[in-house]
Amino acid sequence: MTILTNQQGLEAAESTRRSGYATGMAGEFFVISSLFRLGHLPTLTLRNAKSIDILVEKTDGQLRKISVKASRGGGKWMGVGKPGSGSPSLVYVLLLYKDFEDVKTQPEVYVIPSQDTDAIVDVWHDGSPAIYFSNADYRQRIEKYRDAWHLI
Repeated sequence: MTILTNQQGLEAAESTRRSGYATGMAGEFFVISSLFRLGHLPTLTLRNAKSIDILVEKTDGQLRKISVKASRGGGKWMGVGKPGSGSPSLVYVLLLYKDFEDVKTQPEVYVIPSQDTDAIVDVWHDGSPAIYFSNADYRQRIEKYRDAWHLI
C-alpha cells in the first residue's frame, strides 16, 4: 500500500483537475472550429452561461445553445440532460478522445439534440444523468448521432 503525503495528494488532485480542464477546453475549441468550418457563427460563452459552452448562429439565422462534453475514456459523459428537460434550441456535442495527446487523432463526435436524450440517458450511481459508451449496446444507442453535425 502506498501512502501519499498531503503534498503528493494535492499534486495528484491538481493534475487530475488540469487534465479534465484541458480535455474540456480542447473539446470546446474543437467544436468551435468545426462550427466555423460548417459556415456557422459560434461564440464561446466563457462560463458565463450555466451549462452552455457555445452559442451559435446557424447559417439560416437560427440560434442554438451547445453543451460540449469531452472525455478521454471512462465509459460515460456526465451531466447530459435530465429526463424531460429537452429544449429545441439545446444540442449536446459529445467528444471521445481515444488518444488525447496525439494531435493527429481526432475525437469521435456525437451530436445529440437535447430532446433526444430521454431515450439514451441513464443514471449514474449518485443520481446524475449520464450517457454511457462503455460497451457495444450503449454505443449502438448513440451511433446514429455520430458526426451528425446537421442536427445543430
